[in-house]
Amino acid sequence: MTQIFSNREISIVFWFLIFFLFVLTKKSVRNSSVHLVKTFFNEKVIDIVFLMTIYIGLIILALTLIGFWEISLLKDSILWIVFAGFPLLMKTNNINSEQGFLNSIMRDSIKGIVIIEFIANLYTFSLITELILIPIMTFIGIAPLFTKGKPEYKSVEKLFNGITSIFGLIVLGRTIFKIVQGFGDFANVMTVKSFLFPIILTFSFVPFLYCVALWSLYEIMFIRMNRRLKKKKQKRYLKKRMITTFWLNRKKLRRFQSEMGFEPIMNNKDIDNVIFKFLKEK
Repeated sequence: MTQIFSNREISIVFWFLIFFLFVLTKKSVRNSSVHLVKTFFNEKVIDIVFLMTIYIGLIILALTLIGFWEISLLKDSILWIVFAGFPLLMKTNNINSEQGFLNSIMRDSIKGIVIIEFIANLYTFSLITELILIPIMTFIGIAPLFTKGKPEYKSVEKLFNGITSIFGLIVLGRTIFKIVQGFGDFANVMTVKSFLFPIILTFSFVPFLYCVALWSLYEIMFIRMNRRLKKKKQKRYLKKRMITTFWLNRKKLRRFQSEMGFEPIMNNKDIDNVIFKFLKEK
């Protein structure tokens, strides 16, 4: 089996199965998992995931046409989707609440890339060592999720984030070193591709994330302002005016969302006045 899967991959599968069995035996955890699955199969979520699949497929097709992607990168593609693509997609609402869109994406995507490079890394320890290492690194990685936003755990959060950052730098640094060390070998050409692929995929994924985040902002504004309009024609007019006014300008749309949430809107004239007032002030 170790000829097909590395010790690290075997360890990850082992601990995943343990976690899965734990979920099945605990009713409260099982119920939460069922709720999570139901949420995932929400119509809107399915639509976004479907579009994401098409988008990633087109990126991979383009990389195949230029001779970069090949079937040996299939595992890396799946790892990227699980550890970088989906987490970034699920955080678009949180990203919208932050000022630096690109900074937020890059910060979160680096974590995913580090995980991918860690799993796909050529050098692995013995199976026993990997079985011990995987749960420790998993705990260190997810601990900040439970301490974030809690002042009493601020020092603990900084400690875990620091350990994660150091570990990430070690993983990335060692991977780069191994690539440079044997750059002329064919096997290391594949290593270069394996190293660069998640980075290329992440940067290529940014426009899609931007569009998803932008559309979610539009939806919030449509829902909020549609409540004050009774006629369908007025609602359609509102959507048309907002899209033609703000188009792809997420920053301006965020300002409009925060500053114009309580303006009186009853008809088309009010819609024009609110937008005109906002543009005039800016």
